[in-house]
Amino acid sequence: MGTGNNSAELHRHADAQMTLMIGASEGEVAWLLQQAWSAIDVKCDCRYMGQAAALVADDARQSTDSNTSTSSRDPNTAATHFAGARLMTFLAGPPDRGAGSVLKRKRPPPPLVAPPMTDISYTSLALGLQPSPQEAMHRHSDENPNEPFQAEPNPAAKHFYEEAAAAAAALGVCVDVYAASEEGLGLAYIQPLSSVSGGAMLLYFSLTEAALPQDIYRRLSTPLAVEGMLRIRTSPEFQASRAYGQLFQDEQYNNLVHITACSPHSTFAFDFRFTTAGGFATTADSPPMVQMVFQYSLLVATQQVQPVQQQSGDGDLAQAVPEPKTRYVVERRMRVVTKAMPVAQDPASVYEHASPACILCLLMHKISRASAEEGVWNARQLLQDWLVRALANYNTNSHPKPTAETPLQVDATFEDAENLQAMPRLVYALLRSPLLGSHPDLHPDTPTALHLLWSSLPPEDLQTAVYPCLSSYQDPDTQAYSRHSLSRAALVTAGAPIFLLDTFTQLILYYMPNCPPSIPFPPPHSTMLRKTIQALKQHRQVTPRLRMLRGGVDDVSAFTENLIEEPDAMFSSQNRQAMTGLVTFLEQVKFEIHQFIDHKM
Repeated sequence: MGTGNNSAELHRHADAQMTLMIGASEGEVAWLLQQAWSAIDVKCDCRYMGQAAALVADDARQSTDSNTSTSSRDPNTAATHFAGARLMTFLAGPPDRGAGSVLKRKRPPPPLVAPPMTDISYTSLALGLQPSPQEAMHRHSDENPNEPFQAEPNPAAKHFYEEAAAAAAALGVCVDVYAASEEGLGLAYIQPLSSVSGGAMLLYFSLTEAALPQDIYRRLSTPLAVEGMLRIRTSPEFQASRAYGQLFQDEQYNNLVHITACSPHSTFAFDFRFTTAGGFATTADSPPMVQMVFQYSLLVATQQVQPVQQQSGDGDLAQAVPEPKTRYVVERRMRVVTKAMPVAQDPASVYEHASPACILCLLMHKISRASAEEGVWNARQLLQDWLVRALANYNTNSHPKPTAETPLQVDATFEDAENLQAMPRLVYALLRSPLLGSHPDLHPDTPTALHLLWSSLPPEDLQTAVYPCLSSYQDPDTQAYSRHSLSRAALVTAGAPIFLLDTFTQLILYYMPNCPPSIPFPPPHSTMLRKTIQALKQHRQVTPRLRMLRGGVDDVSAFTENLIEEPDAMFSSQNRQAMTGLVTFLEQVKFEIHQFIDHKM
């Protein structure tokens, strides 16, 4: 069993929260079944998933023991047998053929046609022997074969894709979906195919602006671990209770989850609960322990030197010259991490060591699951109630009890807990995000694609995606401030002519209307600003789209719509306090904190 050289990249642990980032460090798997899936690519016909899965199964049965770390077979064959398979599917419209069709096709009903009145005997009508003209109305039976079909959503498709996803996961097939269309594609029905198999689902609103080649290259060049199994063991006083991410629970063993495929960026989150009312031990010699074991397969390139006979000019064989040759073998690896968890002795220590990025990651997973199971409205209520309860407990633990002379002064910003000061803004941003918000101009598949992207992001990247990073520059070579609040007031008070907005999927460079004409637009490639942009693009899982906008010249709505701390009438119909702007939102939270504390007292 190989041990690997980059174990630090394979397993990262967030101390404050139980959020695990696990992935492989190198290698790639072979490609298979393109012919079987060509029907999906060309015709959007999904009837061939079963045949594709059967091909993988037949190949897998012919392989040798999967725990063997090397193989004498052909490298391509060995890769297929031991390292699963990856499928790429491309959609430019909703699948509308076969069992996987997300649309039900039907012709519109033909018009009603009445029979001629001369064919009706009024005497017979009076005696009730023939139908009345109204009863005799019938639908014209001659259908026009050229008449267009009508389409409506087909909920039965979700069951088909759930079964296909289960088959793909059982066979180690990772499915990536690339979708580009201005109309809805039914990704909500298709998403199990990617989420269960450990694949990606990338949505582009138009082919002209899609970074499809770059994203495909990044997916293919990213190391991929397949056939993963992750088990968490703990000391007796607590245990793992729920798991989140692109994984599924083992049916036989507790605390064992299966991961069809994952990359070094893949993130999985876990809930823990106490098994006894006593909680953790207070003695330092028996801290709570967590052990994580991750086993997976990885395709590794090895260099072998083989002697090659060369023929001299007189026809005699010369001395053999060593020639390197790349050979691919599959290693079954295991990573074991055991960690003692320090226990906070008081609430102040908890607040001091908390990580807002990890808390946001766990909240996003929980709220996404609640949204799918209970609806968006209930998920929004749960998220805001969590913030109210967290702030109420913080006020109770950090401030003296109120008296008649000193009433309670509610703090809705974690003023004395520096690490948590970002949480109210992050919760507010999550409420206004497309995941939970109601956006009239939103692409119908955006929430689905966003959920799959966000559920795999590390906490730091997720924080940028939920609450974009706004920085300012005095000129292309001089940064003014590294971070601003997302408000119009920040643009005015900063006094800088250039702003860079990073939304994770977009990089928006904004020149203020009063920007001096001496500052070049766009900034030269040799400047610090362009180098910063290039560095951000290189380290992303998906290629962010770069936009350069000038105030007063270009349409800057792509920039201003991300200033989410401002009130926005677009949210007034459903989005509760998020519609009113951050300031009013916090005032409402303060009111609810007062109510919560008064009720407890």
